[in-house]
Amino acid sequence: MIREVVRVCGADRAQIDSRLSALDGCGVNFKVDYSCYDAAIEMSGELSAVAFGEVRNRVYAAFEKEVYCASDIPLETLAAKLLKLNGRTLAVAESLTGGEICSRLTSVPGISENFYEGVVCYNRRSKMRRLGVSRGTLADYGAVSKQTAKEMVGGLLNSPVDVAVATTGLAGPAGDEGKPVGLVYIAVGGGDFIAAFERRFEGDRNTIRHAAANVALFYLVKYLMGEIFKL
Repeated sequence: MIREVVRVCGADRAQIDSRLSALDGCGVNFKVDYSCYDAAIEMSGELSAVAFGEVRNRVYAAFEKEVYCASDIPLETLAAKLLKLNGRTLAVAESLTGGEICSRLTSVPGISENFYEGVVCYNRRSKMRRLGVSRGTLADYGAVSKQTAKEMVGGLLNSPVDVAVATTGLAGPAGDEGKPVGLVYIAVGGGDFIAAFERRFEGDRNTIRHAAANVALFYLVKYLMGEIFKL
């Protein structure tokens, strides 16, 4: 029996099941441990190493943009390892996620070597005062926007911080700024480069918040791997 685990983030449960269903009859059994757009896919089967490897390659191809680890390592643990490996110092700004990203990162022993600070900027005024988000950006694009997410990251990038991640969005129960519940913007970057992503999550308030935290950690991992340009 061969058994391997691959971890993916960014696809919902229906998307994961649909992609794996295309591999029905391949001789490999799939078990999915899913939580808010983050999943561990266990592959097992009585195949030769070569045949199993072919199926594994098909799984990786099906989740090309979502794969982040070839073993069962949680996002926060992998992020902490990559920060240490790369000698980076991280800061986090959270709006809708309300501190979940920081809580998960600081659950990892030894993270204090690479984690500088976390700021929960829930209010527009806080975003301006604490992070330097401009009044014009908030007026023109709103608090829930790529522009605001990028300025939140920019406000954190002061020595010794050289990498930062930020979240802003609408977890519900009602939308705001004419924007729908589930709309989330996540930014990550360092130096002169900051990338921002728009995501739309479904579910109740806490599901959306957990999904945003998972995907934010995923983008941080991809940035630290040098693979953010592929997303």
